Amino acid sequence: MRGMLKRGRGPLSFRIKKLRKDFDGKTQAVRGSLIAHLEEIEDFANERLLAVRGEKNKQKWARIAAYIAQTITYVAGEFDTAEVDRRLTRLERMIREIRAKQKNQESGRGS
Repeated sequence: MRGMLKRGRGPLSFRIKKLRKDFDGKTQAVRGSLIAHLEEIEDFANERLLAVRGEKNKQKWARIAAYIAQTITYVAGEFDTAEVDRRLTRLERMIREIRAKQKNQESGRGS
């Protein structure tokens, strides 16, 4: 189940892309939905923080969780659609990078 949220809703990068696609910035419902999805991803990042080995990996997941929390706070307070899109793009990149590094580390151990 590697690369999937525990709740089985798909890879994180797919979920973030879907959030960005669905996001239109016009209604309060969209804001609430965006925050709820980000909270799910934040929970997953916090679970990874506790589960991974190595201080560097823990720091990276802690940074991702903190960035998600900052994004939630931003979305709850202000709502510049371009800024929300930039934050989702950055979050997607951060997660993709750490997953790739962890995958490389795991494949290196198995050889």
